[in-house]
Amino acid sequence: MILPEPVGKLAIKALVPLVRFLLYKRHRMMLKNLRLTFPGKSRQELMSIASRVWFNVGWGFIDALRYINSPGKILTRVKIKDPEKFRKLLSGKTIVVSAHVGNWEILAQRLVLEGYKFGAVVRSLRNRAVDRKITVIRESLGGRAFLEHQVGKIFSWLKNGDILYILPDHHIAEGGLRVDFLGRPAFTSPIITLLNKRTGCKIVPVFCVRNGRNYEIYTEDEFVPHYTGNLRQDMSHNTEGINKVIEKYIRTFPEQWMWLHNRWKEK
Repeated sequence: MILPEPVGKLAIKALVPLVRFLLYKRHRMMLKNLRLTFPGKSRQELMSIASRVWFNVGWGFIDALRYINSPGKILTRVKIKDPEKFRKLLSGKTIVVSAHVGNWEILAQRLVLEGYKFGAVVRSLRNRAVDRKITVIRESLGGRAFLEHQVGKIFSWLKNGDILYILPDHHIAEGGLRVDFLGRPAFTSPIITLLNKRTGCKIVPVFCVRNGRNYEIYTEDEFVPHYTGNLRQDMSHNTEGINKVIEKYIRTFPEQWMWLHNRWKEK
């Protein structure tokens, strides 16, 4: 990054009003999502959160790009809370569940630098040139990117005892189940439950949130799915359970989640 960090942050903050104007529909959607999730907050409080969301989206993108060319900076600026728990749970075939809260790209980079054989399930972008470029960036440190439909490769990756990274907090139409998310029904992929049932892998929620100039990685206890023999009921129950873990971080760090995404749209 050419500009010093403090100057860069000031530039991003100065651009927030312009972004709000240019992406007014997204801004309105964000305010609606915040209002329905936090009915007790005033309009002024919601506007303040929304402004910080725009800043974090911009600065998080810049951080992800500049850190990827400075692996040493990732190791010094991205701190693991409770490293012993982190390394104990992330052993053997494991699904790391996270969300679009904080900086999920930097979390992926840190996992690779920790020495894990790491693959992430990602969505392809409409612009193929941009999609290829982002895939190259994501894999530049040694990780792998799998598209959602590459089920065979995903199963093989897990069965080989490797780490799989999934962010299930965005809307999914095909194959999604409508379960509670932040107090409203939202279509959510049950892929984590299905992969666990088929491979016996662990499910460990991990989140990377910004704290001032640095980032902190939090590791939750292993999520243990419950099975009754009714697969659809089990998928709904376990998928909603995973949502509850994600909700904890969204409610704690609301300015660091992607509220501008239409998470609760109809199928």
